[in-house]
Amino acid sequence: MMRTDCDRRFIAVDQGNSLLKLTLLVGDQPRESCRFPSDTPEDVFSVLERWQPECGAFCSVGKIDSRFVESLRIFLDGRLLILSRATRLPVGIDYSTPDTLGLDRIALSAGAAMLYMGSDIMVADAGTAVTLDLVDSSLTFRGGRITPGIRLRFESLHAHTSALPLVDSDGPVPVLGYSTDTAIRSGVVAGLADEITETFRRYKESYGCERLVLTGGDAGLLSGRIDTRIPADHVPDLMALGLLYIYKYNEI
Repeated sequence: MMRTDCDRRFIAVDQGNSLLKLTLLVGDQPRESCRFPSDTPEDVFSVLERWQPECGAFCSVGKIDSRFVESLRIFLDGRLLILSRATRLPVGIDYSTPDTLGLDRIALSAGAAMLYMGSDIMVADAGTAVTLDLVDSSLTFRGGRITPGIRLRFESLHAHTSALPLVDSDGPVPVLGYSTDTAIRSGVVAGLADEITETFRRYKESYGCERLVLTGGDAGLLSGRIDTRIPADHVPDLMALGLLYIYKYNEI
C-alpha cells in the first residue's frame, strides 16, 4: 500500500558545530531524535536501519562530508534534499550578505514561519553560538544577532583569565552568586537568558515582534529563565520541522 503524506517517514539530519542530530518525523510530527558527535557521522546508519525513513533533508553549518551525504542519498534512494544556497525556499531572505547567512538559520526561520504563520517571531537558537533572528509576518527572514553560547562563555572565562575555574551549567544558578562557581554560572546562564529577554523587547519595540521561540541544545536550560511576561515557546525540533517544510516546498 502506498504511503500518504500523513504517514510518510522523514529524516532530518542537522550537522552542527558540535553535534549531529537526527530527527524522525512521521507526517508533520516529530517522533524520535538522537545525537552523535559531529565527527562520527557514520554511526547514524544503525539508527536509520531501525527507523527506516523514506525521504529526508540534510543541513550542515560547516564543511560537508561528501561520502556521508552520498551514503545518505543511497540509503534514501535519492530522496534527499541537501540544503544549500541554491535551494528554493518557502521564506524570503532580507539580508545584505546572503552568501554568509548560515543554512541553519535559514532552516530554523522556515520552521518558525510555517508554525506561526502570520506572526512576527524571534527565533533564539541556543547552541555553540546563539542566534537571535527575526522572521516577520510576510514569511521573510530579516536578520538578527549572533552571540557566544553557554559553553563558549564558560570556556572563554577560564581560558582568558589567570584564576577563574572552568565551570559548567550543572549546579545552582542564583540571581546573586555566593561563590566563584555560582557567580560564573549566574553570569553565563542567567546573563544569557537576560540578553535574550532584552533582545526580544527591543525587537518588539522596533519591529512588532510577537513571540519568542527557543530551540537548540541549551534551550531547555534557558527557557525557564525567560521573563514570564514574554510569550515564549520551547520547540526542540524546530530545525527538523524547517527542513521538512523546505523539502515539501521542493518535493523531490
